[in-house]
Amino acid sequence: MKKITLSLLAVSTLVFGSPFHNADTTDGDTLIINQTVVNDVVSDAPKVDFVSSDKTVGVTAQYIYSNDISLLNVPVGLNIGSNFGLEVNIPLVSVKVASTTESGLGDISVGGNFHFGKPWDPSGTNITTLLYKTTTGDKDKVLGSGYEAFTLSHRITKDIDTRYQVNGLLSYTVNDEMISGNSYMVMAGGSMPCLFWDKVKTSAKVTYFGVDAVNGFGELKSGNLWLSWNSSKIVNGVPLGLGVKIPLLEEIDGVEKDKTVLFYLSASSFF
Repeated sequence: MKKITLSLLAVSTLVFGSPFHNADTTDGDTLIINQTVVNDVVSDAPKVDFVSSDKTVGVTAQYIYSNDISLLNVPVGLNIGSNFGLEVNIPLVSVKVASTTESGLGDISVGGNFHFGKPWDPSGTNITTLLYKTTTGDKDKVLGSGYEAFTLSHRITKDIDTRYQVNGLLSYTVNDEMISGNSYMVMAGGSMPCLFWDKVKTSAKVTYFGVDAVNGFGELKSGNLWLSWNSSKIVNGVPLGLGVKIPLLEEIDGVEKDKTVLFYLSASSFF
């Protein structure tokens, strides 16, 4: 039996990638979602809205639910001048491990970003982020990964006209090489006004996530379709979002694993 552990969500970019899998699976694999990825995909809209808002402080509450895990993440952002920002992600995790449920603080992440442009500018909004994941989560209770990690990511969001928007994200995570291989993620997507309500924007994103094989720990590949609906107009000044992650590919060492749908809700406020 082998244990594969990837970094736990350290949100404001929620944990990345695929859903948590039950720690009591028949083949003995224990898979923790890479927190950085989910955070990047789920928080993409509020992060772009915040750095484009000319506000100083941004706070988001994100709730994520999958088959064996529920997570409340509280990302806090601080804009410093017009081009720099700081962020902290504080996840509270509840996860099923065998026949018990463990709850507590997950792996907090802290980082900084350099950003420039607005979505309507020729080059769009560009955000480059360096994120450091701590080890605050209890790994024995599967609340954290037990090792540090650094993630470098770059996202671009560009308005095509007043109705359509395209976005992309690249990220690379350097993990403790004694525990797991480094990981990478690619995301591409677009959004448009909802067909049923022009105050809501509908987005679709496709992501691919992979982890290099290291020390016999195996290799993870994950591909997902994300559908989301978000708006900054329903509640004045508070962008709201909801979405679902539909797994397309989930493999460990070339063996396909059970796929789990993930749901999330978010609300943000800028000051």
